[in-house]
Amino acid sequence: MVARSGVSVIIPNLNMARFLPDAVHSILRQAVPVAEIFIIDAGSDDDSLAVIAELGSRCAQVRLLHSDQKNPSAVRNRGLAAASGEIICFLDADDLWPAGKLARQLARLAAEPPVRVVSGFVQYFDRLDRENLVPAVDSRLETLFHVHLGAAIFHHSVFEAVGPFDESLLYSEDVDLLLRIREAGIPMTILRARTLYYRRHDDSLMSRADRSKERDFKSALAKSLVRRRRKGMTAPLAPFETLIEPETRLES
Repeated sequence: MVARSGVSVIIPNLNMARFLPDAVHSILRQAVPVAEIFIIDAGSDDDSLAVIAELGSRCAQVRLLHSDQKNPSAVRNRGLAAASGEIICFLDADDLWPAGKLARQLARLAAEPPVRVVSGFVQYFDRLDRENLVPAVDSRLETLFHVHLGAAIFHHSVFEAVGPFDESLLYSEDVDLLLRIREAGIPMTILRARTLYYRRHDDSLMSRADRSKERDFKSALAKSLVRRRRKGMTAPLAPFETLIEPETRLES
């Protein structure tokens, strides 16, 4: 059995060279150090490889992996196979972590050991203050809970219990994963705190007009229903929002 320790971060990348430094620097500014940052490139034809090499020359934790598949599930699975951390985290190459995110979530994980997944709220933005790595004052902002892998941290045992990402899904692989976690009865909680800055821009996968989005979302739900019926689980899963911790205000 592999001895695991520290925090592993998995960043899928496809032609996001202009955003990658922001993502990596938002990880490095965390009060808690990370052991390894895997950037898995899926065949970029922009300056990504040069940017990753530069980041790696400045930070020993940054490690380049290659994927011969572009499907985000397959790319993340490539990172999962390489990760040695006790804690597994994800961040898309065009998003950022708020300062203090990792320490807050690790503290929550340690406070109640049965909990194996700690997520939080997402702040959507379209303009970045590059100096401070926060949404710019003139950015269009929206803050809410939504299923985003970058908003959560996972104990490695989660993936040993439910398996890797479903590579048949181009979209909603995150929904599928969290549904499998819920079905397995793995304790999960959602902090009333911002744990991800999600960048809105025209080149993101989710901004594309693609009928596969609705198809894959419905497929994830249908697969969950089939699994629950096989297990004799007759009651529907409670909405994710029921897992939000009951603080009276949204923490920064």
